Amino acid sequence: MSDLHPGIATANPDAFRINDHEDYDSGEGPMTASQAAELLCLAQRAEEPDAYDDDLSSLEAANRIKLLKRKLDG
Repeated sequence: MSDLHPGIATANPDAFRINDHEDYDSGEGPMTASQAAELLCLAQRAEEPDAYDDDLSSLEAANRIKLLKRKLDG
């Protein structure tokens, strides 16, 4: 049963749990699949294959994506 609405069972009781992972907010977690795809595409377009690395954090990937976009737009 849900604490929010007594009498209503929730399919996932953890759905309302607050995410307390510091990695999520700090960007220290691994890059997301969409970041990896975008970074790989940008690195290929900019002819900088070394800009892509499977082991980047989310924050590092975001920074490299910004830099590559600037290079390609400039």
